[in-house]
Amino acid sequence: MHPVLKSALQPLADEMSPLSQEEAQIPPTPGQGRWCAQQILEHLILSYELTSNELSKQIKSGRIPRNRRNLLEFLLRVQTIGLGYMPSGIPSMRALRPSEFVPEAGAAVAARFLAAAEEMDVLLVACRKTFGIQACGEHPFFGVMRVDEWRRYHAIHARHHLPQLREAIRFARSAKTA
Repeated sequence: MHPVLKSALQPLADEMSPLSQEEAQIPPTPGQGRWCAQQILEHLILSYELTSNELSKQIKSGRIPRNRRNLLEFLLRVQTIGLGYMPSGIPSMRALRPSEFVPEAGAAVAARFLAAAEEMDVLLVACRKTFGIQACGEHPFFGVMRVDEWRRYHAIHARHHLPQLREAIRFARSAKTA
């Protein structure tokens, strides 16, 4: 896996791995719609799968996507990819909300999480070979992006969820001992 992704994703996998299945399912502050530890990683897995599907589609077509970025996409892109800031409290798009999943222990979820990221990174390498430094896919919020921008986005997104994951784990452990 590319170092940019590995440095951002490995801490989440390390935090998740020691959790029991029970701990991975306890959401912080129940009743407020917050995600449990497994749901946070399921959300990230869904984002890697969405990216992988987009990249696969572009590789099959062999065409560089047109740059159709509007002003909002440009501003979101500058904020997130340029400045590295992803605001909290913004609901994810429906396709990335983990609604149904099989409860698993932390180690199993962490392994699937890293495997999905690795699969996405393999496609990013293929895109680099196919498209060079040109755009290789279109993100729903940021418009067309190059390989380096996809990696940076996913690293920022993972780091954005790390405090949330730590809070879910802290709450689950305190609820289990209470």
